[in-house]
Amino acid sequence: MMLEEMTWVEIVEGLSRTRTIILPMGATEEHGPHLPTSTDTIQAEEVAKEVARHREVFVAPSMPYGVCMSTRAFPGTISIGEASLRLISKDILVSLHWTGFRNVLILTGHAGSQHMASLREAAARALDVVDLRISLVSDFELVHGIAETPGDGHAGEIETSRMLLHREELVKGLPQGQFPERPKHLILKDMRPLMGSGIIGDPTKATREKGEAFFQAAVEGVIEAIEELESYPAP
Repeated sequence: MMLEEMTWVEIVEGLSRTRTIILPMGATEEHGPHLPTSTDTIQAEEVAKEVARHREVFVAPSMPYGVCMSTRAFPGTISIGEASLRLISKDILVSLHWTGFRNVLILTGHAGSQHMASLREAAARALDVVDLRISLVSDFELVHGIAETPGDGHAGEIETSRMLLHREELVKGLPQGQFPERPKHLILKDMRPLMGSGIIGDPTKATREKGEAFFQAAVEGVIEAIEELESYPAP
C-alpha cells in the first residue's frame, strides 16, 4: 500500500488491517562516476515496495535527503545537517502516529555514521511524545557480509549490482575499484581529496545476478525486522 497513491478513505480502510508502515530514507549523494545520485533512495524504495508485496504494510513517501559528510564536496551531493534530519524525521514519526500508525520501520539506504545517529535520536525524541514502536534498519548493513569484495562499500560491488537490477539504464559502466585510505581518528573538513572518484569498493565485480541476491537478502532482513517490530509488546 503506497501511501502517496492512496486517498484518505483508502488509508482508513487499510489501517483496519495493519498499523505498520515503512519509512524509506535515502540521500542525494555522489556514487562514483557511474551511478546516479539517487542510488541510496532507489535501493530503499525498491526494498520497501518488495516487502509490501509479501506483507500487508504501508509504504510512506521516501525522504531523498540525508547527512552526507564525506561526499558533500562532490557535485550533486545535497547534504542536510544532523539537526535538520533529526527534526524532520521526528516530525514525520509523530505525524504518522496522529494519522493512526503504531509501528514504524525506518529503512535507510544511506548508512553514514552521523546520518544513522541522527535517525536514532529522532526516533528517541518521537518516543518522548507519542506511543510508537519504531525500528531503524540500514539496508546496506543487511547485505554487506555477503559481498565478494572484502570491505566493499560506497558505489562498489554491492550498490552497483543492485542498480544493475533496479535501474540498469542509469549505470554508466563498471569503473575500476578503489579503496581510499582515510584517517582513523582525524576529523577533516573536506574528505573529497581522499575520496578519488567517489568509490569505496570494486564495481568491476558487479552483476545483475548478484544484485538480485543482495536485494533478496535485504528484503528478507526487513521482513524479519517487521516481525520483531510487530511482535514486541505495545508501549
